[in-house]
Amino acid sequence: LATAGVAVAGSASAADLPVVAEPVDYVQVCDAYGAGFFKIPGKDTCLKIGGRIRTQFATDNLQDNEGDKYEDYSAYAKGYLYLTSMTDTEIGLIKTYTEFNSKWDQAGSGKVEAGSAYLQIGASYADILIGRTTSQFDGFTGAVDAGIITRNWSDKSTLQFALAKSFGNGVTAAISAEDSSYRDGDTNSADYVGKVGIAQGWGSFEVAAALHDTVEGAEDNYGYAVRGTATINLDMIAEGDAFVFQAAYADSATHYLGANEVLKGLVTGYDDAEQLDAEGVKGFGLGAGFTHFWTSEVATSIDGSYLSLESDLASGNYDIDRWAIDASIGWYPVSGMVIALDGGFANTEYDAAGTNNDVDFDDAKIGARVQYTF
Repeated sequence: LATAGVAVAGSASAADLPVVAEPVDYVQVCDAYGAGFFKIPGKDTCLKIGGRIRTQFATDNLQDNEGDKYEDYSAYAKGYLYLTSMTDTEIGLIKTYTEFNSKWDQAGSGKVEAGSAYLQIGASYADILIGRTTSQFDGFTGAVDAGIITRNWSDKSTLQFALAKSFGNGVTAAISAEDSSYRDGDTNSADYVGKVGIAQGWGSFEVAAALHDTVEGAEDNYGYAVRGTATINLDMIAEGDAFVFQAAYADSATHYLGANEVLKGLVTGYDDAEQLDAEGVKGFGLGAGFTHFWTSEVATSIDGSYLSLESDLASGNYDIDRWAIDASIGWYPVSGMVIALDGGFANTEYDAAGTNNDVDFDDAKIGARVQYTF
């Protein structure tokens, strides 16, 4: 009996022992890099996942340039996926960014492609960037919510190697080597870009310059472009209000003026900037935009551009002038959502001396966009 009692007591003691729980890896928030970052379990890397859904409708050209009856429209639904990682290492903070997007349009065609993709190392002397992202030359690229009408300014992502430095008090500078083919230039070659800017409570000012390698056989082996952009914050009118003015000049580097498709579909042989640069075309571009918030949820924006180009060919000169204006009203009911109506008008004139190939083309469109970013 004593032995049995001991056995029973032993069994009861074993049953009373606590059960050891399996280890659990909880997701750890990375506050140091901003909202939305979390630590990947088992890694020193913090990751942020974001995205966007954009739907848009736009009419065809409402101007009757050729007597054709209006029938067409464009529409699409586009999804974006953004992946941003941050890793603190002994050589500095390493950031990676990858963007994917998919699109379906009114013709029933769809596509999936990659957007920006780059690696950035925060070294002690400068931030080193390698990959594809917005060109270091680009400045103001519009104020409106949709931009139904094409305006002319530089707005291009390029494959690049860049060094950027912050000097404190809002002063920054960057230099880069960017693939020339992204600017309708020579292949297996680079454009060289530099910029310097300052940002303060009143706004910001930035200047940029680019040396462009033109295609083989061009009138000039190299072209160049310069840009200046000023932004004035107008919070004294309403929070978020701002006015932007930009001016740029280019010689044999018209893509930097946003002129790469200015004659596409209007003059044969000028579907991009390659031929313009090969013929030594030079010119300037102006851009401006203004945004006013009527309330924290409703804003109106207007922007526009003016482009003027001229050639100096022995075979005959030509001039190109184009102006465009676009306006929108946007409603932002919740953070990240935009519901906007947009409309614009543009006029393109092409005057070729001694020919009957002159063009005077008007373009007018209206549209709507619903977009949510998270």
